[in-house]
Amino acid sequence: MTYMPVDGKPDRVHIGARVLDLAHWIEINDDYESDVNKKRELLRDKHDRVFVSLPLGDIGSQEVLDLLAEHLPRTFPDRWPGQVEIDSSLHPLEAAALLVQEDLCVMTQVGADWVLSAACLCFPSRWDVRDKIGKNLLGIHEPVPHYEEKIGVATQNIFDKLTVDRPIWRVNWTVMDSGELHQPVAVRDPAAMQVTQENIEQTLYFRRERQTLRKLPKSGDILFTIRTYSNSFAEVLQDFPEFRRNIGTTVAGASPQTVDYKGWAKILNDLQAWSQA
Repeated sequence: MTYMPVDGKPDRVHIGARVLDLAHWIEINDDYESDVNKKRELLRDKHDRVFVSLPLGDIGSQEVLDLLAEHLPRTFPDRWPGQVEIDSSLHPLEAAALLVQEDLCVMTQVGADWVLSAACLCFPSRWDVRDKIGKNLLGIHEPVPHYEEKIGVATQNIFDKLTVDRPIWRVNWTVMDSGELHQPVAVRDPAAMQVTQENIEQTLYFRRERQTLRKLPKSGDILFTIRTYSNSFAEVLQDFPEFRRNIGTTVAGASPQTVDYKGWAKILNDLQAWSQA
C-alpha cells in the first residue's frame, strides 16, 4: 500500500509540500486499465459533471497533453513502446486525462489570482468541480475549515513562487465509508453510515490523494494533479499495523469544523474505541 500520512499526531492543517522528482511525476500501477476505463465511462455518461473548461485554459491544456505524450513513453516504455495514442476529437485535457490515472486541473494566472481554468476530475472526494471553475484559490477552498487563516497565504505563495524546474508534491487524506474512487458531493449521507467497532475494518476506507503542482514552461499555467488511492482499514493494517492506534489519536485531535466537513461525526466514537481496543 502506498503512502501513510497519518503519524499519530493530532490532526492539523498544514501543506507539507516536498520537491518532486519529475521522473516520478506520474504513477501507474495494476489498476491502470480499470481506472482509465472508469474515467472513460464517466466522461461518456456524466461528462458535464467531471469535465469543465474555460477558453483561457485551452493553451495550458494542450501543453499538458504534449508533456504527457513525451513523458509517458520515456518513463514507461514497457506500456508505451512507441508514440502515445491520442484522441484528437477530444478537448486536450480530456485526452490527457485518459492517458493517466491522475485527475488533472489547470490553474491560470489572472492578475494576482490563480483561477481554475480547466479540469478533468473523475475521482473527487465529495466536491463538485462545477462549483470551482473560474474561482481563485480562496474561492476553491472556501468550504475547507481553517484554510484561509492557516494556509491560505502560504498556498498563494507556493503558486506565485513555483518554478518550472522545481515542481512539488504532497499527500492529503481522509476517512470515508466507501472505497469508490468517484465520490462527488453528497454521494452518501454520512448520517446513514452503519459503522460499528466490529465491522469498522471492512466498512471504513483510508483515502489518500497524492497531489503535485508543476509550472508549465510555455503557458506559465500550473498543472495540479490528483492521484487517488483508497484501501479498506483491513488492507491498511496488513502493511501498517500502527495505523490502528495512530488514526484514533489523529482524528481525536481534529477540530469540530473539520469533523463536520469530513463527515466523521457519526463514526468518531466507534473509531476511537476501536483504535484503543
